Amino acid sequence: MSTPMGMKLRVANLLVLFILGCVVLVLRLGFLQFVRGPELERWAMAQWSRDVAVSPSRGVIYDRNLRPLAVSANADTLVALPAKIENPDETAAKLAAVLGISPEVIHRGITRRLDQVYIARQISREQAAAVRALNLPGIDFKIETDRYYPNANLASHLLGFVGIDNQGLGGLEHKYDATLRGTPGEVRNPADGRRNPLQNVSPEYVPPVPGQSIVLTIDEVIQHIVERELDAAMTRHQATAALAVAMNPQTGEILAMANRPDFDPNAFNRYTEALWRNTAVSDSFEPGSTFKVVTAAAALNEGVVNEEDRFFCTGSVSVAGVRLGCWRAGGHGSQNFAEVFWQSCNPGFVDVGMKLGRETLQAYIDKFGFGRRTGIDLPGEAPGVMFRRMGPVELATTSFGQGPAVTALQQVVALSAAVNGGIVYRPRLVKEIRDQQGVVVQTFPKEVVGQAITADTSARVRTLLEGAVLYGSGRNAFIEGQRVGGKTGTAQMVRAGGGYYDGRYIASFIGMAPADDPSIALLVIVRDPQGPYGYYGSQVAAPAFRAMMVDILRYLNVEPHSGGSVLAEPALVTVPELRGLSTTAALAHLRDLGLNLRMEKVGDRVISQTPTPGAAVSVGTTVIVELGTAQDPLGRIVVPDVRGLSMRDASLKMSAAGLRIVVTGTGLAVTQDPLPGEEVDISTIVRVTFRP
Repeated sequence: MSTPMGMKLRVANLLVLFILGCVVLVLRLGFLQFVRGPELERWAMAQWSRDVAVSPSRGVIYDRNLRPLAVSANADTLVALPAKIENPDETAAKLAAVLGISPEVIHRGITRRLDQVYIARQISREQAAAVRALNLPGIDFKIETDRYYPNANLASHLLGFVGIDNQGLGGLEHKYDATLRGTPGEVRNPADGRRNPLQNVSPEYVPPVPGQSIVLTIDEVIQHIVERELDAAMTRHQATAALAVAMNPQTGEILAMANRPDFDPNAFNRYTEALWRNTAVSDSFEPGSTFKVVTAAAALNEGVVNEEDRFFCTGSVSVAGVRLGCWRAGGHGSQNFAEVFWQSCNPGFVDVGMKLGRETLQAYIDKFGFGRRTGIDLPGEAPGVMFRRMGPVELATTSFGQGPAVTALQQVVALSAAVNGGIVYRPRLVKEIRDQQGVVVQTFPKEVVGQAITADTSARVRTLLEGAVLYGSGRNAFIEGQRVGGKTGTAQMVRAGGGYYDGRYIASFIGMAPADDPSIALLVIVRDPQGPYGYYGSQVAAPAFRAMMVDILRYLNVEPHSGGSVLAEPALVTVPELRGLSTTAALAHLRDLGLNLRMEKVGDRVISQTPTPGAAVSVGTTVIVELGTAQDPLGRIVVPDVRGLSMRDASLKMSAAGLRIVVTGTGLAVTQDPLPGEEVDISTIVRVTFRP
């Protein structure tokens, strides 16, 4: 009997389907074997093995002379394998005794339904040895990397810190995390379904790849000097904060950068987050008179003014109906532009700003890098705030540093350009990257951002800055035997929501040395000084600048100059009569002369002073005054002889003696009342008659 055709067809179809199925299975098998084989093998190994990760050694951070600032070391981390723990209560009790952790906390961790649980990370060597001696089932160790900063707080705001998982969380540790971190390794222990190690099978070790090291532009010694003097300034002036930035103006390399208060990155989580902030790059503030360097450089470069042009300061100037005062209430009188710069005269700079014009001044502000980030290799940099629209008043106030908000770093970059020939360099903190063997794999050469002014203008700015230290408001930064240039700044602290705080200031000084060929630019800022030495930048920040620069120049082997300056060094100055003056007036008098003030006791006027009036002292000498009230006796003084003197000289002589003068006529002094040699009270009025 023949097979029906229908049956044959069904058999044939089944055969075809069978063959196709086999082909599909073969192809699938080949795909799994040859295409996904390695991946599936890893999955299988992961299920069969109990892996323990091994942290890589984080790269070292060196200073520019290869002195380590941040290093790494292996540390034991204690882990539990809950499935293998035989007696959780006993295990928790024994571990708690060694680790100082609550037994309840440990018990809660080791009874969780997880393959592996962290008990304590990066424990000490002594604790690790004690736990190993207990030989507890289900308790194991994992090797991790612990970060260590051998100098503790030194450069903490620059270095940042590292989290417990070896990740950079701040500063350079965060910025260069990918370079420093390295690649983790692991130990693969083959295990059975109960996570027990397989017998006679050796674990596989995949070594970690250590991170690369970075070499900074920072000099550890200069950083130490800067931080030491910031601590002294904080104490001396009872300030709330202070910072300093030192830079090589010829390359853009940052040599030191520090903030106060600071923190220890070895225990960063013990400090508030506010203390982690690097205010030198993240905070903006009104620069005050230090910004006059930009205005002066722009005016000289444009040729709208030269050093001999005359200006007259009456103590204030009116712009669009707004009165803008000078720090010196009585004004500076007639002076040339160099003297306007040296004395930091606001009305003079308003005049200069008007000559420059809005668009030109804004163009130079942009050329010097304000209003945008410098591009330094640190996280969290602020761009600062400039006026978007500049009317006459904004133009006037910007010309002497009131209104714009800048960062400390922007100021140092701008000053460097003003004195190095006009070149704006991008500031940087890393010189090179080295591999694990110490071989240099990448370098970071200096980077030119632009040309702000000409080399000739830059030389003239250096002379102005040196003059400010020799004859002007920066005298307290003078260093005998060295050519130092700089500019003071005193700005009111801006109140949140607008306006200014009464009696709260930011004192600053920015300068460079040597003045003929600067190798270091340095900015010092002291916030809210409340001590007995006043609040002016000349009396708070300039002495700190000087103290830093003296040791920095000595460390850098900068030889004392032997002439060469176009300016003569200042002679001794005469201590003025301060008795009877208010503290503000006394501060202004001493600031004019480059002397410091220290106030003792409480009161609103000076009742005694040391040294006495008329004493010849060096610039930078501190005059100690005792304060009292209007009822306290001031003592008597001898009236000086001003007959034959001009009106200006007579006024200066009477003022220096602590007397007030009332003039009659013009020409030379011919008579005076009281007569010379008489003893009178402080602040007595002396009537002087002048005749042609």
